[in-house]
Amino acid sequence: MIISKQLKNLELGIDSSLSYCSLTLFKNKKILWDRFQKNDFGHEKNLSLMLQKMLSETQIAPKNISLLHINNGPARFTAIRNCHALMKGFFFSHTVKIISYKIFEHYFLGINQPLQKNILCIIDTNRRDLAIQKINPDGKLIGKTKTYLIDDQLIELLKDSYALMGNGIEKLKKIKEYSFIKKKIIGPIELKSNFFVKNSYLKKPQLKFPKIIYPYSPV
Repeated sequence: MIISKQLKNLELGIDSSLSYCSLTLFKNKKILWDRFQKNDFGHEKNLSLMLQKMLSETQIAPKNISLLHINNGPARFTAIRNCHALMKGFFFSHTVKIISYKIFEHYFLGINQPLQKNILCIIDTNRRDLAIQKINPDGKLIGKTKTYLIDDQLIELLKDSYALMGNGIEKLKKIKEYSFIKKKIIGPIELKSNFFVKNSYLKKPQLKFPKIIYPYSPV
């Protein structure tokens, strides 16, 4: 699909904060180009290939894009840093406005059903614990992010009246004692850049890239 070079005010969403890479080009909430793939390592290479493919297929240039959507963690610090570095290079000669989200807000954008209860966003830390953030039905983060070992304390928390989302669910689904969580999942497990199309937070765009939030402290 070739997009006219005169087309302006496009928006670009990009993400590599977890074990996925994704890139989405859109305008007025209509997706024009979209790619997603599972990615455990080598995020920067795969994101670069995605970007090249998008430019080749759409024939657009940085000047056609007015708004960039990214998340700034906390998650895989190096993967996020490489993602931001790629975008800094891409927009080196063109000023783009930036909207950044915490990773939990990014996940919230992927929910496609009405909410009546608070949510727990569960992130796999690639350690022996999980990072958990409470979010209210309007998307506001409640309190600080906490880390939990996969034990009885976590079971007690998850059995409370919460809806669930996040990639940490994949780890828990493999454990028999956590089979009950399947009925509580309301949001996405995989994190995708096309969630940015929703943009329900109505954040004010910035001209500088955000500071990356350092990953969670271990328990």
